[in-house]
Amino acid sequence: MSVENKKLRRKLDRLFVPLTVGPTLVWIAAIIVYPTVQLLLSSLQFRNPITNEMQFVGLRNFQRLLFAREGGSAVLGVFNPNFVSFTANTVVYVGFSVTISFLLGLGIALLLNKDLKGRGWLRTAVIVPWIMPYVMSGLMWRWMFQTEYGAINGVLTQFGIIADNIPFLSDGTLAMMALIVADVWVFTPFIIIILLAGLQNVPEQLYDAAEVDGASRWSRFWNVTYPFLKPSILVALTIRIIFDIRALDLVWVMTGGGPGKATEVWASWLYRTAQVFNEPGPGAALGVVLLATTFVIVAVLYSVFGDSPYNA
Repeated sequence: MSVENKKLRRKLDRLFVPLTVGPTLVWIAAIIVYPTVQLLLSSLQFRNPITNEMQFVGLRNFQRLLFAREGGSAVLGVFNPNFVSFTANTVVYVGFSVTISFLLGLGIALLLNKDLKGRGWLRTAVIVPWIMPYVMSGLMWRWMFQTEYGAINGVLTQFGIIADNIPFLSDGTLAMMALIVADVWVFTPFIIIILLAGLQNVPEQLYDAAEVDGASRWSRFWNVTYPFLKPSILVALTIRIIFDIRALDLVWVMTGGGPGKATEVWASWLYRTAQVFNEPGPGAALGVVLLATTFVIVAVLYSVFGDSPYNA
């Protein structure tokens, strides 16, 4: 190889990484870094409703969001009642929805992993709720929980379980229950898909060895299945919680945060603040809190499920 060709080869080698990785970094910066920086900047500003100009206010949006106000000023140490109430709603909604859908999805995934007749059709059927648009699912469940003409009240009445129709979406507790049911129905197929993929990677030889050793079903699951399933559990729970903590579609379509504020969660509160009340600054501040909370949750999940046999 001539000296000129060697020099050209070295130049191409130096350009290989920038040319291959560079477009990806630009794309990441465009869809992640730039919006995140804009969110942080917006959280430190307030839009003047008269002049429509943005004014720098520092951390006042966060004070207004987190703390109660007395005499026009924030009272540090006393939390905003709305923040406390909507945070509790979010914890209940996300906690119950994720827990129920995970346990249900795990059970169905273990069942579909067995050699069942018609297993292929069953696997196809369980993903139907996942592929439906969230708004369509919300409208469907809203009509099913409707007081006078809803299918759920109709079935309960038909079988003599209830005498009078239940106002599911007019009672705060029942409305939250209805949201959780709809959310579980929509997102359980996602859990099933992820966990079922993880179950395919468990070596059959380990099951055979455990069975020869006389291990019980629970022992086989805990010592063989679970360690290999941890990466899939990490992915499923992480994405599932992220979806739910920013959930707006189902909440807005089914209850709109009502009745009253009984089902108002962080995502609907953020949308109402930024879009309905036209206060992008406080809305962005809530977005920053939501983003920081999500990072903390993901860090906790990674610390619990981050290790696996694949890392050994």
